[in-house]
Amino acid sequence: MFTISEMVMIGGNSRNSGKTTMACCIISKLAPTQEVIGLKVTSIRPGEEGFHGTHLEELNDDFSILEELNADSHKDTSKMLRAGAAHVYYIRVAETHIEKALIHFMSRYIKKQIVICESRSLREFVNPGLFLVMIRIPAIGKAKDISKFLGKADKVFHFGEDLSEIKKFADNLIYKDDKFVWY
Repeated sequence: MFTISEMVMIGGNSRNSGKTTMACCIISKLAPTQEVIGLKVTSIRPGEEGFHGTHLEELNDDFSILEELNADSHKDTSKMLRAGAAHVYYIRVAETHIEKALIHFMSRYIKKQIVICESRSLREFVNPGLFLVMIRIPAIGKAKDISKFLGKADKVFHFGEDLSEIKKFADNLIYKDDKFVWY
C-alpha cells in the first residue's frame, strides 16, 4: 500500500455520482495557490469499454497514460482542465495492472504537486491524504458495491440536485503542513 498524502481520491457508487463535480470544485479552490494535477483512473473490465469516453489511444499492453490537452470537450478530464488543473491525466488500465500503472505515473509525472484523483479502484493500492466517497441514490446504471470503501472514507457525500454541501466542503478545504484539513 502506497501513502500519497498530497492526493485527494474520490470514488463513487455509480456513473454520474458526483465524482467529477467534487473534483472540479476542489481543483477550483486549490489551483489559485498551488499546482494541482487532475487524474482519472479507469480500470477496464470486459464489456465496459464504451462507458469511459473517447480518447485518442487505445489500451496498449497493460495500461496507457494520456494527458488531456483539450479543455473544450464534455469529458471529465476536460472539465478538470477548465476548473484550473495545471495538467490532467487519464490512466486507462487493465484491472490486474493498476499498481504497475500507478508506480509508473507517480515516478514520471508527479513531483509533490497536489493530485485530485477520480478513482475508486485505486483505493485498493493507495492510502490518500483524503478519501471521499460519492453516493447517488438511486444510482444511474448498475450501482457498485462500495461497502468495503465506506469504512476507509474520510467523508461520504450523497449526490443529488443540491450541490451546496459539495461546494461548502470544497470552499473550506485547505492543504497545510502536508495534510488536508476542512472546517
